[in-house]
Amino acid sequence: MRYFIIGFMGSGKTYWGKQWSEASELPFFDLDEEIEKKEGKSISAIFAEKGEEAFRKMEADMLAVFYKKDNFILSCGGGTPCFHNNMKQMNKHGATIYLQSTVAELVQRLHAEKETRPLIAGMNDDVLAEFISNKLNERSSVYSQAMYHLPTRYMHTDNFQKIIRRHG
Repeated sequence: MRYFIIGFMGSGKTYWGKQWSEASELPFFDLDEEIEKKEGKSISAIFAEKGEEAFRKMEADMLAVFYKKDNFILSCGGGTPCFHNNMKQMNKHGATIYLQSTVAELVQRLHAEKETRPLIAGMNDDVLAEFISNKLNERSSVYSQAMYHLPTRYMHTDNFQKIIRRHG
C-alpha cells in the first residue's frame, strides 16, 4: 500500500512518517529529499535558480515515480497536493493522510525553524501567523480531499495502525 502524508509545513509530516515507518516496518521517504538527491541541490537552491513553476513540475514528476512503487510512507511538501492534479493522483494511487494543525500550533513549531525555511525566513510571529492562516485558507479545499484527517494535537503512533487496518 502507498501512504501519502500531506499538511502544512511544520505539521509533523516527516516526524510522524518516520515514527509510523518504524512501527509498521514500511520504508519512509521524504519527497523533498528525493528531489534534492536527484537534482544535487537543495529545494531553496532549486527555487532560487529555476523558480517555483519548475520546482512544482519536478515535484509532480518525482511523485509519479512513487505511483509505480508499493508499500511505503511518503511525506510530501506542504504545497505538493495543490499543483499538477497531485491530490487526485495521490488519492487514486494510495491513501492520503492530512496532518491537520491549528495556526497557533504551526506558529509555535515554526518559530524556531524560520531561518531554515525560505518561505518564512525573517518573519516575525505576527506576520508568520497571518501568512500561515492565509495559506491554510488557500489550501483547505485541497487538503480536505485527503482520505484521513488527523488533528496533530491528538497524534499517536496508533493512529497509523488504525489507518493500515482500514485501508491496508
